[in-house]
Amino acid sequence: MMYYRQGKAGIRVNLGLGFKQKSMLWLLSAIYLVLSVIITEFVTQTYAQRQLSAEQDVVKDRLSLVRSHLESAIFMDTYLADSLATVVTIDPKFATDNWNAIGAKLLSKAHFVRNVGIAPNNIISHTYPLKGNEKAIGFDFRTRPEQLRTVELARQIQGVYIAGPLELVQGGQAIIARFPIFADYPKNTRYWGGVSVVMDFQKLLEQSGIVNIDGAHVSLSKFDIANPQGKVFYGDPNIFANPDVEMKVKLPNGEWHLAAHYDINDAEHVQMTKASIRAMGATVSVLVYIVLLLLYRNYLIVHTASMQDELTSLPNRRSVMGLLQRLFEKNDSDQTFAILNIDLNGFKHVNDELGHEAGDELLKHVAKQLSNAVRSDDMVARIGGDEFVIVLQNVRKDTRIEVVASKVKQMTEAHTMSWGEHQVKPSLSVGYAIYDGSQTSIKDLLKQADSHMYQVKTRHKHGLDYSI
Repeated sequence: MMYYRQGKAGIRVNLGLGFKQKSMLWLLSAIYLVLSVIITEFVTQTYAQRQLSAEQDVVKDRLSLVRSHLESAIFMDTYLADSLATVVTIDPKFATDNWNAIGAKLLSKAHFVRNVGIAPNNIISHTYPLKGNEKAIGFDFRTRPEQLRTVELARQIQGVYIAGPLELVQGGQAIIARFPIFADYPKNTRYWGGVSVVMDFQKLLEQSGIVNIDGAHVSLSKFDIANPQGKVFYGDPNIFANPDVEMKVKLPNGEWHLAAHYDINDAEHVQMTKASIRAMGATVSVLVYIVLLLLYRNYLIVHTASMQDELTSLPNRRSVMGLLQRLFEKNDSDQTFAILNIDLNGFKHVNDELGHEAGDELLKHVAKQLSNAVRSDDMVARIGGDEFVIVLQNVRKDTRIEVVASKVKQMTEAHTMSWGEHQVKPSLSVGYAIYDGSQTSIKDLLKQADSHMYQVKTRHKHGLDYSI
């Protein structure tokens, strides 16, 4: 039986309401109209408290914006600097010989990075820019236990560790992304040294808006492998005992917690407007009703966008993880599911030769072809860069997933993309994993599919059929 049929996988924003929803909306509107007349007097008497709550909501929204700014800024600069660590890992001599050019390129794209350095055997040998950071040259981390500990933590987790804020030997306070470098990657048994990416802590705080929050006292604490119970590094530690608001700032290999106490003065002037509120009750009720509808509409749009890849309109990583969690919980003995992990071969070549605009069009082209290659109840998602995931639902346990993967690959590669005078033929490396009950977590299943994909990619590394 043919496994595939034409289908579209993706997310669509649909603000239309069904008959029952419309009927309920009309009923609720009528009830609201009646109640709005009844509660006008109540609103008048409680306006001060409501105004206070509204102002607290405004403060909470600003705190959410601060959290978002902190998270995005650190992630952006950290993963931008990951390319530097990659260069040093691949060829330390090339990195040191071309240090100024590499450092200048990184800093030109970063927002909060003030300097970067490399430290063979944990002794800083190069820093960029050199001006203002001369004291860092020759610095041995082993002479500063608090800094050596962060370097060792990065080495221990074999990945980036966000340290700080720390006092720098050249002066100032910073948070530092530590990247361990191993001479035998990916075995990672012979430690070479490290790459340090120094981000201006004060500038980060100022531009996130946390130092200018009116109406609240704010504190920050960090939770990671070195601080499992949390360590307050900004603001009053007592705020965490009973915060009015607490939010998590997700970071690579850890997180910060943002806590706040409201400090909003009672708006006494509200009492003067009570008489006017009674006259304006009907108008306010109508405006509130309109605002609620607009908020609901905005919620639908934002909720949909949060589950969708902006470039391809496919589901994103969050959407895939939600589906996999539901499938894991289902645990059907007769039907199972499978994952195809897909990576584009030669995508960097397209970007380098034809430009990033061509690369974006190729991603959209591949997304369309992958969607056409699967069933309508399967999910095609872009999880980042040139990586895609397909979740095949309702799969029999005796299904030959390698045949399915081969079919998806053939159908996608059969369609070339025209770009000016060029014909771009996509090439895929497809790994797969089928859930058979032995995997204990989503992470295990994804790791299995990812590992298989890299095996496929390695086998074809020297014989790619990607052409322009």
